[in-house]
Amino acid sequence: MKIDNQYNKYLNSINQTKSGASKAAKPAAASAKSQSPVEVNISKEAQALLDAEKTAFSEKVQAIKAAIQNGEYEVDASKISEELVRTIQDQKEL
Repeated sequence: MKIDNQYNKYLNSINQTKSGASKAAKPAAASAKSQSPVEVNISKEAQALLDAEKTAFSEKVQAIKAAIQNGEYEVDASKISEELVRTIQDQKEL
């Protein structure tokens, strides 16, 4: 079976594109390494709010887990279906 010369040209162009992309990426990576890291500080108040939010979320998760294990957790199918319909309608508007 003879392979068409056009196929070889196609492969060569792909290889050239790949090698060109890797050469272009190297200078960008080198310049990123030369920059110093950015330091971010969070105030004590902001950290306290974050910790409180994590605690409240954790407590809610634990309560749901306990309800599931006890067989007391109920799923409202109508609420789920309403939200699904609303989400689909919102996506159509985009």
